[in-house]
Amino acid sequence: MQGQAPKASTGKEEMNARSAGAATLLGALNDACEDFQRYGQQVAATHGPIHWELIGRIGPGEAPFALVGVVLRYDRTTVDLGVDLWVRQGGFEVSGYGTVDGRRLLVDLPDVVTEDIDEAIRVLREYTRRLCSYRNVLDDVA
Repeated sequence: MQGQAPKASTGKEEMNARSAGAATLLGALNDACEDFQRYGQQVAATHGPIHWELIGRIGPGEAPFALVGVVLRYDRTTVDLGVDLWVRQGGFEVSGYGTVDGRRLLVDLPDVVTEDIDEAIRVLREYTRRLCSYRNVLDDVA
């Protein structure tokens, strides 16, 4: 159809891209929760009497965040492993950590700041994989 002016953008294309990005991010957070759940079950199966609990939180505010991870309690020792994803100034900040008894740092993965949602998701997945690879974590800290 020659001679017709191009249609003005309605913002629908942008909204579809944003919706797809949000859906992908939520899917990656869900996958991370499932990975930490499997990890907690595996550690419990190999360490006898252990209590484990899945962490999954979303927080509002000026810098909304999501936290996924697992808490392992064995004898008098508590190990927390998790990945935080923050939304700050139009970008994402992803960090990974492990603590023993809320005080001693077991793992401190570097903070990654990016405006690219795909990079944030890649780091979320990588940090989840790395944290869930600690097979003897309770033997190492107890």
